[in-house]
Amino acid sequence: VSGPSGQMTWIRGGPTSLDRRNIKEAIDNSLLRAQTDYIDLYQVHWPDRYVPMFGETEYDPARQYNHVSFEEQLDALGRAVDAGKIRFIGVSNETPYGVMKFLQAAENNPAYPRIISVQNAYNLLCRNFDSGLAECCHLERVRLLAYSPLAMGLLSGKYSEGESRYNLSNHTIREATKAYISIAERYGIHPVSLAIAFVLRHPVVSSAIFGATKLWQLEEVVKACEVKLDPEIIAEIDE
Repeated sequence: VSGPSGQMTWIRGGPTSLDRRNIKEAIDNSLLRAQTDYIDLYQVHWPDRYVPMFGETEYDPARQYNHVSFEEQLDALGRAVDAGKIRFIGVSNETPYGVMKFLQAAENNPAYPRIISVQNAYNLLCRNFDSGLAECCHLERVRLLAYSPLAMGLLSGKYSEGESRYNLSNHTIREATKAYISIAERYGIHPVSLAIAFVLRHPVVSSAIFGATKLWQLEEVVKACEVKLDPEIIAEIDE
């Protein structure tokens, strides 16, 4: 279920908030479209409040606005759990503050479900997760579902798809991308496999979310599950 959707009128008319009504309507409609009785994992796709996301890295206090409380969101999700519509809940594009507020609210009220996952971007070019969220997730037993492990295709050697979020006009990003691909070539690993393997080796990651339009792309991702990056490769990646 998405947060405030602005001009995305195809999402329930463009909801202005993650209130009880929008959450219930989104769940009920998803069940109808999927023709299923329940959803295993249901996630808030982005916060109801302002947070830097989708390529932004700096927080701007001036952009904050009144938002639906964490308690109201958990109450609506908890009612869906009690009704058997969903089993577990998670969040996406979240910050350490948001994750801890959801956990705190659930701890204070046994009727609220506890989040078990956070779906955030994580890849060789985007490691914001390690700055604060990794500690939260490790200590609170929340798993990372890492999306964009290939940085929107950039780490596969294609440079066009990711330019909206990964600014290739930035010299550092461009050179880092080339360096990662060079490391893969030196060790005889496909760049896709290197990128995916790097994500999967993280102790808090339970899944990497990727998209494939060609069979070879899928094959390389599957191969990455068997790739073990030795300390020498990791040292070069970190450098």
